[in-house]
Amino acid sequence: MFGERHVLADLSTGQRDPDDWEIGRLRTVDYLLDTRVLTYEPTLSLFAVGTASGLICVVGGPGVESSVQTPEGSPVKILQLAASTDKLLSVDERDRLHIWNLKDLNEPPKSTRFDHAINAVMLSPSHTHIFLALQSGEIRTYDLLYLKKSSYVIPNLWNMFQTKIASSVVDPLHALPGCNIPVDLVAHPRDLNLIFVAFGGGVVLYDLSSRNILRAYELVIPAGAPGGGGYHQSEVLTHRWPSVTSVAIHPAGHFFAVGYADGCIAFWAVEDEDQPLMVRTSTDLDVNVINGEELENFLQNGGPSEEKGTDLSERQPIYRVAWCGFPNSSDPRGGATALVFLGGDGSDDPCRLTVHTMPALNSPEPPAPSGSKTGLHASIRKAMQLSVIPLETTYHLSSGPIYDFVLFPKSNPHFSGCWDPVAVLFLTGASDSRMVEARQFLPPNIMSSLPGTEIQNSGKHSDVIHDLSATLEDMALSAEEPLPMHVPSKLYSGIGGVFYAQLLTLQRSMYDVLVGQQLVPGDADLPIAGGSAWIDDKRLSELRLSRSHPRRVLITCHRDLTIRFHDASPQLLISSSTSPLQKNYPFTIHDLTIDLSCLPLSSASELATVQLAPESLECVVLLKSGDLVVYRLNTTQVTPPIEIEGNKEFILLGNVSLRPGTRYHPFLMLPRGNISLTCCALSDIGFVGVGYIDGSVAVIDLRGPSLLRPQRQKRQSKLLIRNQDADPIVSLTWTVSTVSMDAQLAVRLIAIHESGNTQIFKIIRDPESSLYDFAQDVTRVEGLPNVMQGGSFVIDSQKGTTWRADRSRFAASLQTRDSNPARCLWVTASARGARCTLDISGERISKVEWNSKKNKVGHVQVIEKNNSHVLVAFNDKPEAMVYSLPYLEHLHTFSLAKVCENVVSVDETGDFIASRRHESGVLEQIVFGTLFQTRRVYDHPIVDLTSFRHEIPPYPQPVSVGPPSLLGTWFRYGKPIMTGEQLDSLLAGPDRPIPPPDPVETLQDTTNSYGPSVMKTMENARSGVYNRLNDALAERGEMLGNIEQRIDSLQQGSKDMVAQAKRLATEQSARRWFGF
Repeated sequence: MFGERHVLADLSTGQRDPDDWEIGRLRTVDYLLDTRVLTYEPTLSLFAVGTASGLICVVGGPGVESSVQTPEGSPVKILQLAASTDKLLSVDERDRLHIWNLKDLNEPPKSTRFDHAINAVMLSPSHTHIFLALQSGEIRTYDLLYLKKSSYVIPNLWNMFQTKIASSVVDPLHALPGCNIPVDLVAHPRDLNLIFVAFGGGVVLYDLSSRNILRAYELVIPAGAPGGGGYHQSEVLTHRWPSVTSVAIHPAGHFFAVGYADGCIAFWAVEDEDQPLMVRTSTDLDVNVINGEELENFLQNGGPSEEKGTDLSERQPIYRVAWCGFPNSSDPRGGATALVFLGGDGSDDPCRLTVHTMPALNSPEPPAPSGSKTGLHASIRKAMQLSVIPLETTYHLSSGPIYDFVLFPKSNPHFSGCWDPVAVLFLTGASDSRMVEARQFLPPNIMSSLPGTEIQNSGKHSDVIHDLSATLEDMALSAEEPLPMHVPSKLYSGIGGVFYAQLLTLQRSMYDVLVGQQLVPGDADLPIAGGSAWIDDKRLSELRLSRSHPRRVLITCHRDLTIRFHDASPQLLISSSTSPLQKNYPFTIHDLTIDLSCLPLSSASELATVQLAPESLECVVLLKSGDLVVYRLNTTQVTPPIEIEGNKEFILLGNVSLRPGTRYHPFLMLPRGNISLTCCALSDIGFVGVGYIDGSVAVIDLRGPSLLRPQRQKRQSKLLIRNQDADPIVSLTWTVSTVSMDAQLAVRLIAIHESGNTQIFKIIRDPESSLYDFAQDVTRVEGLPNVMQGGSFVIDSQKGTTWRADRSRFAASLQTRDSNPARCLWVTASARGARCTLDISGERISKVEWNSKKNKVGHVQVIEKNNSHVLVAFNDKPEAMVYSLPYLEHLHTFSLAKVCENVVSVDETGDFIASRRHESGVLEQIVFGTLFQTRRVYDHPIVDLTSFRHEIPPYPQPVSVGPPSLLGTWFRYGKPIMTGEQLDSLLAGPDRPIPPPDPVETLQDTTNSYGPSVMKTMENARSGVYNRLNDALAERGEMLGNIEQRIDSLQQGSKDMVAQAKRLATEQSARRWFGF
């Protein structure tokens, strides 16, 4: 302790009692770094994520988030949401089926094990059963309503098909291993009675009611045809049977696409199992047809060789295909479609997802069959071939290899979830973890040709099929580029993962400017709005106290050079059962996102530090490469900066193109020069201080802008710099204060060197030019060595408030000089201890070494509570050590072990954030904690996942392959299709009991937890449901009665018509008998 010549006020009187402190955790934000499976259900508008650790997270609207864990933490392999029964389905790596009730995820799941591994699962919102394709080739069914296995079992259909044709097979050796293993299950988009089962050897169309194989589609690449591998493969002179990987059905239901392991896609007509419509790769058409010229060149060159084959890129398998339809035509068969497929590219191609825009099916009216000739008519076949030649191609590029993708339809759950999608999510892989990327899915903008024009030009289009060069010229990239979309913040991982976070407190007025109103979802937001969430009504009185709490912003830095801002204010959590949450917590403000990848950076780099001015809201970003970028908030129409002649030190960024709606615009960049930057400091009055590794200092005046340097540094070279100023700058602090040697209130920049030598620069204004510059006199002080960044504070010696370089203090410095100015304290902290000095350059008041020498202190903060101020140091044990001001007496030490692992950012109110870092370097958890938890409500909300629901539309009806006609408007196409109820009865068997009614909550302790108004609302809703059910039953009975009356009327009319016909026939016979 140093000698005290001044008696200073104790600034910590209100925080000496340990009972005034209450350490606690407020909230946690977890990031899913090991995502393996994604699924989306449009009826419930819920999104689910399965991970390698067995965690399943269901995400909905604002605040709607629930998680479950598979038994024993087994990784998730298959994940689905069943809207018909409000169930969550999962198949883990141990091939166990787990089913949770979405109405109460706290209930233990119903787990079922099958005899063999589960390869694929198929379900529909139109019925309550799921189909499971087993490794043995069997298709088992499971009743989701009664949570038990159903009696309906489909045997191995491919074995049945091979047995049936065994006598006619020319080459019995083509049955490759794995050909009888199912890989995919797809329902017919317009007939619940039909399913497509994809085996390794081919696709089988199966009739559920008749238990019969209708057709089997097996692709054979003849000898001499290129196939997916082209003419550089060794098997080109042999017959090939590529393995099936995926199936997608055209929305009209008359033809489908099949992906194969050799990288080709075959298009099949449902009515023709003998010959595909077309077989193509991503670059070539008709690869199942022998190309005589290419084959001759292949034979002349002596066939494939290992040396030749090494230079050619191997084509990837087609991993998955999906066929999207859109409500873009009045034709029942639909308009233009989109075929989405993953894979099929060469090894040299970028990682991408391919979308082919296909023309509408415009086949003519099929002629009447003549004689015994059956099968697909040539005109219809030609029309189908034309409808699978893409009109345009769009590529969704990704940051890494794509493992899977999920389409987000607007609301229709049919057509395998591919009807009218608005977004596509794909799961990409990085070297250390997987991440999720989202892109806008643009509907086809191709106008369908008028009916009747296709047949006239059929000859021309037929030539196009076989003219590859002309076809590839017609395939153009989409003019409108798909925009990135926002994924839920829980999915920030991989390249988009968070590696640094910072907590900032703002005044209400500045918060309103920065955050603004963000209630309306934007075009870049995913349509995830299911469920509702609210804080328990018991905490409502305490929750309302948070209206007066400070507003907070969470800043996260990501590995993809983006900076995101999140509203972390407690006011977002104010809600009740009648007024659910309107925003997530924390709420990501997407239009504030800063993307540095669009800037002319000197080299690929990482973010080092980010600073946000709490009043001017300007933002400074320092990169590890040494580049410094200043951003300004685009709140009003700002005049772009004028380029200064002769300026070679910084670059103005007014012309950088940004995404529309971006509010933070780059202003200028100070690129890395010969001397590296080490630190920076941002003020609220238009000054940015920068420190260099050689000990020099500069200031960017944003008013010009201009770059200011001290006079001494302008005149002398590096060799003339004094040794005490030559070590790196480690800390810069802006303040408006006095110093012991200068009683004038002025703008000052405190520059601390690594050795502890400190320079105090004064910024003055030239009265003639009104420009700012460094004053010639520089105050030097011997300070604390190795001061940590953020470890320098200038506070009021009487009140304890921090003296920043803000607008109010800058205005005070411009007023008449005060004869008795207030005095200040300068508090500095390092990893070893802290020091307090009067008037920055005056006498040393106190010095302390941290109590815990074994644990490194990483963060310090001056914390205010009830007008009392203390210095709190956080070490990596973790502990919070509290010291008084100004004499740095040790008051308390609080353990944070039950709250977090390590603190990374602290604000002035005592709230902090801590993080847990993954071995890959990104954060897997952020913890919101506080030193004062009393009457703070940050509880996780009560979640109802099934409160939001779109109406399930009827299952699509079959459509004719021909054009619509007058007759077709009066009579349905084909026979009536099977309903969902009929399918459930077929699969469950005759012993299926009557479906149980929904359980009604009757427990006394549950009903007492709600108020009378809530109970009355629940009772009214319950009675309303019963009334609607009774009304619906009565209406159904009335409709059935009317139908019965109509049938009776028709029956009586037909009898009368027959009787009248007989009478007329008798009269005619009598007339002929009598010769009339």
